[in-house]
Amino acid sequence: MLLIGGGGSGDATTGGGSGGVTVWYGASQHVPDFLLIAPAAIAGDGSSISTRFRTTTTILVAYGGTGSTGAAAFAANQFTASGFFRSTAGQDGSAAGISASTTTFLSGGGASASAITANYGYALSTSATNLNGVFQMQPIIVGVGSKGTATGAIGCGGGLNSGDGGPGMVLIASW
Repeated sequence: MLLIGGGGSGDATTGGGSGGVTVWYGASQHVPDFLLIAPAAIAGDGSSISTRFRTTTTILVAYGGTGSTGAAAFAANQFTASGFFRSTAGQDGSAAGISASTTTFLSGGGASASAITANYGYALSTSATNLNGVFQMQPIIVGVGSKGTATGAIGCGGGLNSGDGGPGMVLIASW
């Protein structure tokens, strides 16, 4: 399971922070028969994406960015011990440009006249303003935050000047 938290929205001074990323790999026998998957539906609302068992016990969460602050990582719980678990905090937004994160494949949002660069050399054009973020799953997973008043890609921060953060996502490879 791969969970990506929604990106935070930018404001008048700073771009939005990216969501956190939580990954769990394990045997299907450890997964409950009933899962409620509740992704952040509204871009930039700072909500978390969570997978819940019988709606009362949370088993995995990827927190959303809140404003310019990147999301916190999810702390391990009793479920995460049943497989391989990793949770990574999001990247903060910026009042200027964004450089590639050293911890996650998602980026925060930034200013319209600056470079927004994610991992593996993926970036938004420095000459254009108000560009929406970009997210791709192939050949690698990478998300680039937006610039200016534009909307961030999945899990990425919105741009400076009230750009909306991108929505969250849940990917379950098999169950």
